Amino acid sequence: MPAAGFETAVSMLEGEVEKVLHDYRRQHEIDLLVMGAYGHSRIRRFLVGSTTANVIRDTTVPLLLLR
Repeated sequence: MPAAGFETAVSMLEGEVEKVLHDYRRQHEIDLLVMGAYGHSRIRRFLVGSTTANVIRDTTVPLLLLR
């Protein structure tokens, strides 16, 4: 990635995913999010929701999902 002109970083943070990710992105002026995604059963989505769906809905920057 650096050879292509991209700066990358890996961080391990604690807390509610959507809030922590949003705050970190804003603090570090990140302009692209890359996130892994995988499917869940309908029952699980109904009971606990989908972090991926919440991030997609709430993000204000481009998001690249890898599955």
